Amino acid sequence: MKNLILVFSILIFISCKQNEKVDTFSQEKLVDFKPDSYELKYDNIKQIKGQVLYMPIYSNIPRNIDSYEFDMSAFVTFHNTDFTNKVIIQKVQYFDTKGRMVHDFLEGKVQELAPLETKDFYVPYRDKSGIGANFLIEWVSDSLVTEPLVESVTISLKNHYSVAVLSQGKVIKELK
Repeated sequence: MKNLILVFSILIFISCKQNEKVDTFSQEKLVDFKPDSYELKYDNIKQIKGQVLYMPIYSNIPRNIDSYEFDMSAFVTFHNTDFTNKVIIQKVQYFDTKGRMVHDFLEGKVQELAPLETKDFYVPYRDKSGIGANFLIEWVSDSLVTEPLVESVTISLKNHYSVAVLSQGKVIKELK
């Protein structure tokens, strides 16, 4: 009986050990990015010094069935895709369907993003800016950089309905 308990205990111990997962995403393992580790260069990649982007947001989407609207929250995310140069976000302004400014996210300040850094901006569910709500985002760089990636995710997960919209910014002005 003692041998059976010993074998059973060993099996439990081994099975518990096998289920342990190693956290490969630990913050303790952070290392600096080495751009030279990538062999491909910027030969045919568009490089620019600044842009003004138009980013649609769908704050409230009407339903055809009744006068009910889906209230949506939104995240606009600005990704600096350049390996070596910073970009400076100068303006992040949010407008309603009628073109009135609802919120100035930077309030006259600037936001510097290091190479490969990302910054996001949040619009809450309670916002009522409408289906034509949008952002204007202006960024610049002292150097030629790869074009940033700017996207929005607008989502509603309320009332047993899920609605999500993904959008990318459209360049309306550019500095080369």
